[in-house]
Amino acid sequence: MMRLINIILAFFLVLAPPVWGQEGDVFAPLALADFGERDFLQERRALLLEMVTPASQGGAAPSSEAETRVYLDLAELHLAKMMRPEAANYLAAVDVDTASPQAQRRHRTLKIALDLTAEPAVLGQAVSRSVGWTQGQALRAAAFARLGEDDEAARLLPVTLDALSGLSSAMTAAILPDLFEAALIAENWAVAEGLAARFADHAELRDAAAYRFLLARASEISGDLLMAYDGYAHAARGRDAYAHRARLALVQLGRRTGTLPLDDAVALLKTTRWAWSGDAFAKEGVALLADYALELGDYQTALWALGQLLTDAASLKEAEAVRQRARDAIDGFYQAGAAGDLDLAAFINGHAAISARWRYDDEFVGSAVALPQTLLGSGMTALAAREFRNLRTIAEAAEELELFTPDPDLIRHLLRDEASALLAGGQADAAVDLLGGLAQGQGDDAEAERLLVRALSQAGRSDELAAWRGRALDIDSRRGRAVALYETGNWRAARHALLDLWDAYPAQFSFSDATRLTLAAYELGDGATVSRAATAFPSLSDMPSWTEIATRLETQAPTTDDLNSDSIRSSVESANRVLDAVNEVNDAMDK
Repeated sequence: MMRLINIILAFFLVLAPPVWGQEGDVFAPLALADFGERDFLQERRALLLEMVTPASQGGAAPSSEAETRVYLDLAELHLAKMMRPEAANYLAAVDVDTASPQAQRRHRTLKIALDLTAEPAVLGQAVSRSVGWTQGQALRAAAFARLGEDDEAARLLPVTLDALSGLSSAMTAAILPDLFEAALIAENWAVAEGLAARFADHAELRDAAAYRFLLARASEISGDLLMAYDGYAHAARGRDAYAHRARLALVQLGRRTGTLPLDDAVALLKTTRWAWSGDAFAKEGVALLADYALELGDYQTALWALGQLLTDAASLKEAEAVRQRARDAIDGFYQAGAAGDLDLAAFINGHAAISARWRYDDEFVGSAVALPQTLLGSGMTALAAREFRNLRTIAEAAEELELFTPDPDLIRHLLRDEASALLAGGQADAAVDLLGGLAQGQGDDAEAERLLVRALSQAGRSDELAAWRGRALDIDSRRGRAVALYETGNWRAARHALLDLWDAYPAQFSFSDATRLTLAAYELGDGATVSRAATAFPSLSDMPSWTEIATRLETQAPTTDDLNSDSIRSSVESANRVLDAVNEVNDAMDK
C-alpha cells in the first residue's frame, strides 16, 4: 500500500507545474520602473487626493477596494523611490483579509520586494518566499550576495542584467554594488562588465566609494596591485561602509605585500575603529585589529578588540572562542611583565586596565598573580601585599556571585604570598593576623606554619610562639619555631622545642641545633641536657669558654648571680658568635 501511495504521489509531482510557472497565481506584476519615473510629489498628492476628495465634496467615502488600491499604489511609489519605511507603513494599512485575490497577490509581491531590500536579518525568509518570481531575480541575487551565499548569487547572475529593467532607478542603484561584488567573487567578467557600465547611469554611484572600492577589488583580483591601491585610497576618503572596507583593504594589501609595517597597520586600524561601527564590516575591522595587535604584542589594544568581539558574538561557540583568545592574550601580557619585557609602570597600568574588564574571568587571577610576585621581587612589598589581597578578593567575590568556584589551593597560595610580602615589609603583626586561621584552621599547611613562626618571631610575640602548636610535623616547621624561640630569649620553650626536634628527627639534628640547645640549657642551668649534647656532638667542646661552662654546670647548678656574671655572659655571647659563624658556613654550603 505504501509503495502504491508513493507511485501516485510521484505521478502528481510529475504533472504538477513548477513554482515559477505559477507566477500569475503567486506573484503580481509590479510597475516599479514606471513608478520610479513619475514625479514623486505630484503622484503622491494625486493618490492622497483620491482618498479625501469624495468626502470633501459631500460624496461617499471611497470603497474598500479603491482604498486598498490607493494604499498599494502609495506603497509601490515609495518603494520605487527606495523610501522603505513609508512603503512598509502603507502596506501595513491594507486589510489583507478583505482584499481581493488580485490585491492580495500585489500586496504579497510588494512585501517580498520590500523585504529583499531589507537588512540581512529578514533576507533569509524573503529569498525563500520569492522563489519563482521572475521579475525579482535581480533583487534575489543581491539578497543572496548580502547573505554571503555566493554560489546562489552566482547562479542568478546571468539573468540579472535583464531583470534590472523591471526595477526603478533608485532600486537599481541600491543593489548594483551588491551585484557587482557578487560578479567579481564569481569571476563572471561578462556580467561584471555589464553591471559596471550601469554605474554611470546613477549620479549617486558615479564617483561613490562603492564604485571605487569595487573597481579596486577587480584590479586586485586581476593582479594589478598598483591600480588596486589607488582605487582603495580613493574610496577610503568616503564615510560609508564601502569607505571603511577600502581602509581595511588598504591595510590588508599593505601587510600582504610587505609594504606596511605591522605597527603602522595597528595604528591605522586603531584610528579606523572609530570611523565606522555597528555592522559586519565594523566587526571585520575589529577582528583584524585583534589579530595584528596580538602579533605586535600590543596586548591592551588586542584585549579591547577582543572585548568588542565578545560583546558582538553571534553564538555561544563564537563567544567561547573569543574568550579563549582573550585568556591567551592576558596570560601573554603577564608573562611578558614577569619576564621584564615591560617596564614596571606599564605593567602596573596594564594590569589595572585588564582587571577592569576581565577580572571575573575564571583564569584571570591565576595569570595576574605574576604582577604582585614581580613587585615583591622588586622590593615593593606594600604594593605587592595589596595586589595579592586584591586578587584574593576578586576570586572570593566571583565565588559569592556564583560566577565560578576558585581553586582553594589558589586562595591559600594568595594568602601565603600576601603574608610573605607583609613580612618582607616589616608588617609582622599584620602577617600574624592573616596567617592565624590558615595555619591552624584550614588543614595541614606547613608553609603557612613556617610563615606564622617567622611572623610571631619578628613581632616579638614569644609567649604566643611558645604556646603555639602547629599541625604540620615537618622538620622545617619544628626547627623554625625552635630557632625563633631561641632568638627571642624564651629559653625554656626553646629547649623544649629543640629537644622535640631532636627526638623527632635525630638524624637531621644538626650542630647548629645542638649549639642552640646547649646554650638554652645553660641559661636554664640544665647540666643534663648540656652533657647529652656534648656527648652526641663532641665538637661542642671546641666552643670558646666551653670548659668554664661545662665545669660550672656539671659540678653544681649555677646560682642566679653566677648566671649573670660577666664572665659567663661573655662566654655565652662568644658562643653565639660562633653559632652565627657556623650558620653562615652551613648556608654557604647549602647554596
